[in-house]
Amino acid sequence: MRDPNIVQLLGANLTSDPLHVVYEFCQFGDLNQFLQEHIADSLLTFVFSYGCLLYMATQIASGMKYLESINFVHKDLAARNCLVYPGYSIKISNYGIVRSVFAADYADLGGKSALPIRWMAWESIVKGKFSSKSDAWSFAVTLWEILTFAREQPYEDFSDQRVVEHVSHFSRSTAKHIMLPQPINCPKEIFDLMCECWQKHDADRPNFREIHLFLQRKNLGYNPETN
Repeated sequence: MRDPNIVQLLGANLTSDPLHVVYEFCQFGDLNQFLQEHIADSLLTFVFSYGCLLYMATQIASGMKYLESINFVHKDLAARNCLVYPGYSIKISNYGIVRSVFAADYADLGGKSALPIRWMAWESIVKGKFSSKSDAWSFAVTLWEILTFAREQPYEDFSDQRVVEHVSHFSRSTAKHIMLPQPINCPKEIFDLMCECWQKHDADRPNFREIHLFLQRKNLGYNPETN
């Protein structure tokens, strides 16, 4: 895979111990911890502008657009799996699950493999169905993380079991479902995008080409070197 917003795999040893893979070096770590480390003294004052946050989200959408174009489903899109490079460049990775600091983000449901249920679409949890449209659901949760500076876990007040029950109820109900509250200072049009990604029927969710185009238009004029 070769894309400006996808972490580059440099090599791998899968035939003898120790098994390992080598990725390109990341200067600033994952986006989740990067955001938390750059909150100013007051919770109402942040280091990054709204334009910068949207710039980072737009890059994630671009990387996911590439994965969608080659029919590759990520299955674990979250801020912890996005890496930060100079100039607020963002590249998507997929090794958050092996880092102990994020162990609480993965739930062990009945002996199944640990799953990032707080980021997963309802059909992925209930039916085990994954697609680019379930990735779109996860992208909206990731966007929510970015705009809240990753200060809390999605569904912070819910146990893992309650998250499953809530999503399972939504899968059987015709009621409108809003997964997470609108972040402070988040424009309505951006929150509307999140809600579109959380539509019950995956066919009603936007694809990443549409998501990227929308965010790109909202981010016109932003330059990380001058803003």
